[in-house]
Amino acid sequence: MTRTAAAELISKNLTAIYGYAFGRLCDKDKVDDLTSEIVCEILASAQRLRDDAAFWGFAWRIAENTFRRFIRREKAQAGAEELDAQTLLEASTENEYLAGEDGDKEIYLLRRELSLLTKIHREVCVAYYVENKSCSLIAKQQNISVEMVKYHLFKTRKLLKEGIGMTRTLGEKSYNPGTFRLNFWGDRNRYDDLFRRKLPGSIMLAAYHLPMTAEELSMELGVAMPYLEDELEMLQKAGVLAKIGNKYQTNLVILTDDYETEFERNIAKAVSQIADSVFETAKSLLPSVRELDFQGNDYDDNRLLFALLNIAMVNAYDLADERSPLGPPNKLALGGNGWLFGHDNDCANRHFNGITMETKNKARTAWFSAENYRVIAKSQIYDHSRFSEKAEAMCDAVLGKIADVENQTIPYLVENGFVFYRDGVLSANFPVFSEQVYKQLLVLLRPLTETVAECMIAMSDKAECILRDHVPKAVRAQCADIAKIHHRLDVSAMLMEEIIGKGKLTVPSQKTPLCVWGVRL
Repeated sequence: MTRTAAAELISKNLTAIYGYAFGRLCDKDKVDDLTSEIVCEILASAQRLRDDAAFWGFAWRIAENTFRRFIRREKAQAGAEELDAQTLLEASTENEYLAGEDGDKEIYLLRRELSLLTKIHREVCVAYYVENKSCSLIAKQQNISVEMVKYHLFKTRKLLKEGIGMTRTLGEKSYNPGTFRLNFWGDRNRYDDLFRRKLPGSIMLAAYHLPMTAEELSMELGVAMPYLEDELEMLQKAGVLAKIGNKYQTNLVILTDDYETEFERNIAKAVSQIADSVFETAKSLLPSVRELDFQGNDYDDNRLLFALLNIAMVNAYDLADERSPLGPPNKLALGGNGWLFGHDNDCANRHFNGITMETKNKARTAWFSAENYRVIAKSQIYDHSRFSEKAEAMCDAVLGKIADVENQTIPYLVENGFVFYRDGVLSANFPVFSEQVYKQLLVLLRPLTETVAECMIAMSDKAECILRDHVPKAVRAQCADIAKIHHRLDVSAMLMEEIIGKGKLTVPSQKTPLCVWGVRL
């Protein structure tokens, strides 16, 4: 709003502003002064108002703040002139206003400090002062001595007194909690439900770079201790939060947006060069591959190249692991074995929409692999829900078996183009190999697999070096394995993105399982 527009509105409503000042002050001689100050403050601030329709709400807030400053200044001047403070307090409604405001502030501060007390201090304090329980009864209920009850009461009074005199500011996470996503790599995932709510993730982000006490976390997150304590205990039991003395710190690597941006910037040129080499090698192998006897050897070049590149990249991941293996999997606090790491965003930097590598059926007579590169999302997304049922149906299609009518995932697989259903029989809409032919294919693809594997190793080594500079010292030992797990797969996706981005391959708009294959055992 312009100053001119504000002045026009004020001039038309000056009586209302004058009435506001007259109703607030006992000393009517000062009404003109207060009115003038309010008008000046509104005019000085008018340019900050973006919505003209909100003018009067904006103006009355300024009037209230100006009034508060006015009466505080008057009180200070009265004290300087050595007037009787008690007489002034009794005679002035504006000082009554201040006294009430100060009383409310003291209650607020007391409640704030009570919310920051640790569990034992808080429970003893409430039991004694609010519930009027004796020290002996509190001792019995808390299973501590009477002397310890008295100590906690003494300590609590001291903490409250100190705290009320402090200026405390809520941290950024109190209004901007951030996004935390957990990534699991292992045999049994029992961590899925841990971060469905915002608070546990906000704790992980807040306590990542520097250890924090529960009280510091309470202020940073804007959450009172009674609600925070259960979350801290839960995260500790899950092994993702460590307690060092009286401070908490996140106990896993978080792949931050800053880190991933720096990593991808560092490897972009190398990935682009290797993508060209990988594609040309795959293309040169097409004639030899078509001579092999497998379902899908008659696909067009575009679709068959997708399949060959994906097979080479998945096998390159295994080859990279042979040559530069992960350490032994961690024994996880909630059960199972594996690795945990996080992201400080909604997986915005991910290159996959899920991966299913070499999954066998229960009878061990077939297996399939499906990789959802993010760049092919409009063509293929293999949903991993109801994992076992889908795996059985996919392997039945690999084997050309009669469909299990009780398997409720078959309609999804047919609708999304992964399998065909004709006359009660399932068949695969992706390359299918006998075990013998598949081994022959791997021999042909070996040069391609070698190139990608070496690239994966080099990139994960580089990732580890960069990652170590982005994580707290307490979790640096985890960097090597996390870099291998996360970035070796990402390298394959980045290569695919480069090849597609340069127009060497085209992603069909219709549902097509481009990066799926199966093997009959």
